[in-house]
Formats: sequence, C-alpha cells, structure tokens
Amino acid sequence: MTKPALSQRNPQAYGVFLTLAGVMIFVPDALVMRLIGGDMLALAFWRGLLAGSIFLAANLILARHTMPRRGEWFDKKGLLVIALNAAGMITWCSAMEYTTAANALLVLATAPFIAALLSWLTLRETIDRATALAIGLVFLGVLVIASGSLGKGRLLGDGFALMNATAIAAYYVTLRTTGRRNMLPHVALGSILGGILALPFADFVPVDTTTALLIFLSGAIILPGAAGLLMLGPRYLPAPEVSMITLLEVILGPLLVWAVIGENPGQMTLIGGSVIVITVALHTARRLSQPQGVV
Repeated sequence: MTKPALSQRNPQAYGVFLTLAGVMIFVPDALVMRLIGGDMLALAFWRGLLAGSIFLAANLILARHTMPRRGEWFDKKGLLVIALNAAGMITWCSAMEYTTAANALLVLATAPFIAALLSWLTLRETIDRATALAIGLVFLGVLVIASGSLGKGRLLGDGFALMNATAIAAYYVTLRTTGRRNMLPHVALGSILGGILALPFADFVPVDTTTALLIFLSGAIILPGAAGLLMLGPRYLPAPEVSMITLLEVILGPLLVWAVIGENPGQMTLIGGSVIVITVALHTARRLSQPQGVV
C-alpha cells in the first residue's frame, strides 16, 4: 500500500514547509542584488527574462495541461496579472536602486494591509477595527521610515517600495478572483514584460564571471524558486499563517545585508520598521487565535 503524500496526510504542515522554503530562498535576494551592484534596471531586465523563461518552461514541462486556453491569455484578469507583475518587477528593482534594502523590505511588509484596503474597495469586504488600527500603524511606520530618508536621497526609493507593495497587494487580490485557474503563465509574461520595459532605461556595463553567476542566481533560481513556492504554500495555509512566515524575510533580509556588506539601515528605519514588524506580528497572532472563518 502506497503511503499518502505529506500534502494529503498533513496539508497544514505541507503548507508551512512550502511557504517557509520560499521565504528562506527569498531571504538572500536583497544581498545578492547588492553584491551584483551596478544599475538595478539593468538587473531588472535580466531578472525578468530569466524568471519569466523559467516559469514558462516549468509550466510546459510539469503541467502542460494547465496552460491557458486561447481566450484566456489576454482576457481582463490575465492582462491585469501580467501588468501587475511587470510593475512589481520594475518598482522592486527601482526601490533597491534608490533606497536601502531595509527600507525596501520593511515597506514591502505593508502589502497585506494594502490588500485589505483594495479588497474593501473592489470586493466590498469588510475591515474590522483591529485591522483598521493595524493599517494605520503600519503606515505610521512607513512615515517614520520616510522621515529618516529626507535629505539622504532615499525618499524616491521609499516611494518605489510603496508602489511595489501596492502592486503585490493588487496582484494577490486579483488572484483571489481567478479561482483555481492557473495564472503562472501570466506571471511569466509579466516578468518578461517588466524586463523589456526596463530595457530603455537600463545602463548595461560589462560584467565578470562572478557577477554573471550572481545575476543567474538572482533571476533563474532565487526569484522563480521562491515565487513558485510562495504561490503554492497559501493553498494549504490560512492567510495569517502565511503572513507570519513571510515576516521572516522582512526581518532576516535587512539583517543579512547589514551583516555582510555593512549597509546600516539607520535609526529611523529601525524605529519605523519595529512599528511595522510588531504590528504585523500582533495582528497575525490575533488572526491565528480566532476560530477558522472569523475575520
């Protein structure tokens, strides 16, 4: 008798494994981008083309039958997912160009709360008082981080980070309306489109073998590997557990950059980031303590 797979025996444990694996692959992403250096929009081009190609190849090889039908490639939801992923690709690399890794990652932690606002606006979902308070606090944290960027040339990057968080939030809200439809090919096209859109603004310079390998690591392994796992994990876990696990990236990513290359986030980033991290952790803990189905 064949032993059932972990996904069948314990779906929650399987979801934790997938989500945690995705997060841990993502943790060194900011550090790898810093080690690559140079123009981040040039990196966006390579990341977009590499990640998009890997996504498409994986879908064709592992699940060809789930590829979109002719009318599904560029319908309304398909185009929206493509556009949001392209925007996410460009705004993330732009944020890393103009602000610190800590600022970019900490502002990114606001995405679940932006998603709550977008769900309220577009799907008419309610926001309870605790979530409304959490939304206010995380944006207070963003304002504190932004105040530390004044006069240091980082404010533009903080703005790109907030745009990136908004694009990601809108992407997840859109996915909630697609049901069980496979959107990975659209994610792939969005990644490729983001790379192409970055091309006219990119400043390419010759790279050595080490840098080329780091670019490959960033675009062909870290980005598609982590994103693929983080698309699967939430199928087996409730949103609060996903939020709690993904918080590790927000904490460990900046610490790794600080430890390896000495990129000090600054006092205001530490204060504002603490407000964001504590708010997300407390809000997630509250959600986890509630019976399933309670918002």
